[in-house]
Amino acid sequence: MTRHRRRAAIAVAPLAALLAVTSCSSSPDDAEESASSTEVTYPSVEFTAPGDGIGLGEEDQEITGEIPEPLHVGEITPIGADQILGIEGGFGKLEMTVNAIDPATGEVTTRVTVGPGIWDPVVHGFVGDAAGDPAIIAAEVWRPRGSRGAADFTVSTYSGNLLEPKEAVLPDVARVHSREGSNAVTSDGKYFVSWDDGLYGIRVVDLEAGKESGAIRIVGCGPFTWMVGHDLYSVCEDTRELLHVNIGDDGVPTEIGREKVLPDDFVSARKTTFAEEAKKALLVSETGDVFVFDVSDGLPTETVEPIGNAGDPSGRFSENVINADATRLAVTYTDTIVHPDSARGGSVAKIVVFDAANLAPIRTLTLADIGIESFSSMAYSVDGKTFYVLGDGADVDGEAPQKLVGFDAATGAEVSSVDIDGAVTPVTGLITPEVME
Repeated sequence: MTRHRRRAAIAVAPLAALLAVTSCSSSPDDAEESASSTEVTYPSVEFTAPGDGIGLGEEDQEITGEIPEPLHVGEITPIGADQILGIEGGFGKLEMTVNAIDPATGEVTTRVTVGPGIWDPVVHGFVGDAAGDPAIIAAEVWRPRGSRGAADFTVSTYSGNLLEPKEAVLPDVARVHSREGSNAVTSDGKYFVSWDDGLYGIRVVDLEAGKESGAIRIVGCGPFTWMVGHDLYSVCEDTRELLHVNIGDDGVPTEIGREKVLPDDFVSARKTTFAEEAKKALLVSETGDVFVFDVSDGLPTETVEPIGNAGDPSGRFSENVINADATRLAVTYTDTIVHPDSARGGSVAKIVVFDAANLAPIRTLTLADIGIESFSSMAYSVDGKTFYVLGDGADVDGEAPQKLVGFDAATGAEVSSVDIDGAVTPVTGLITPEVME
């Protein structure tokens, strides 16, 4: 054993001496040059709008042999008021693609890839007239970890050529709540407003300035953001109150008031949807009570009673949505009484369309009625006149097309049925585009 140690010492000695000589002979200039040699810089690549003979996407383009090859970038196609948005990607995905879909043909006309990386996607799409109009606003998380640093939270506005989105960087402590209805963009497009899990309150982002403009801690309330102009309304479950917060012209949130108008047995829910035109909020509580809160004229001052209960002996109520003028709402039901948030919550078996004034059923749609084998999502059109359902069609040669089926919101009668054409991966959720005032 002693002999082995001696051999190791003899072998190491020349190397140590060499390192010592190298270290002593190095000048400060040499050290600086050595350190800088590890720095890597990347040249910026210029890009231009496509001209004659330039093909983008599926179009063919002539290969000229020019090096470096010119980079050409097209502009986003604005989202139409007659379109619906479909999101590719499921729960917790780091990247998701938002597709603008033509419900008449099933064609995808616009694709924008965002990086939510939260629980549910925090994505808002907007009807536009020009490529430079805001198309998609998304709260995103970019996730370097460990020695690479903490995650970066941003709110990004996608428009134009998509290579230069406008980003607002959030504070390191920000934790945007991602359930549907917990975040919104003011109708003038100036501010992104969200309940924040780290703050236990409301955080506001100035989209033009690209930074947070204000925040307010309100423990025991939220997480809903029913926006009427710059006024935010929400619930405080424990105290049975409705809450009113105003977002000032400077982007600073201020609590305006509360009204104790919720029933004593009120129970909140994880998600909510909003009727943009009527300024009414739909909340189906965890006990099945269905509330339609009218905040068009400020906080209600009288007790708000549920319009009915969504309970059904055949299965458990699950997702819900209300249309723009608050005349119709829809609720999905699973094939089991187990709560759908459970791992064994079952699959959606039917959708019931109700009158939003009294919860009178208008039409029940089974999967067979819709013409699908499984349900994926549902949403109303921008004007609230059409109700869309997304699901998988019958399997043909090992492939099941995704079908987008439209129904008249008033009667429940089918008005269209198309296959989705242009999505790269399956569309998992539908959202309604918004209109900036």
